Amino acid sequence: MTTAAGTDVGRALIVSYLDAVGTLDVAAIPGLFHVDGVLDIPYAPEGIPRTIRGRAAIAEFYAGLPDLVTPMNFASYRIDALDVEGEYVAEHTSDASVRTTGLPYRNDYIARITVRGDRIARFAEFFDPIPLVVALGGTVTPPSA
Repeated sequence: MTTAAGTDVGRALIVSYLDAVGTLDVAAIPGLFHVDGVLDIPYAPEGIPRTIRGRAAIAEFYAGLPDLVTPMNFASYRIDALDVEGEYVAEHTSDASVRTTGLPYRNDYIARITVRGDRIARFAEFFDPIPLVVALGGTVTPPSA
C-alpha cells in the first residue's frame, strides 16, 4: 500500500522528469534517476534504443534530444499511484516539431514508473511510434489487401 508522503514524493519526481524532458532541460534529467536506473521505450521506432540502462547512458541519450526536436511541451499530466508502493502510471501529451524536417510531432503517452526513495528506478514510456516516424520524414503504408 502506498503512503501519502511516498506518493507525494513520487508524483513530484515524475512531474520534475516530465517538466525537464518537456522543456529540454537535459542537464536535469539524469539526476532524477538512480545510478542504475532504466529508461524503457518499447515502441520506439528503429534507430532509437528501446532500453537504456544506467544514469550515464540516460544522460547520453537525452543529450542529443535538443538537436532533434523543439521543446516537447508536455501537458495534460495525469499521475496515479498504484497499490504497490513506488509504482505509478502517468499520462501526458506532447506538442513539438522535428528540427531537421520542420514537421510537427504531437503524441499521447502513457508511462509506468517505479520510484525508489527519491529517484526513478524505471521509466517505461509507451506511445504510438507512427507520429514520430512521420515527423522524422518517414511514411507508414499499410499492406495491400
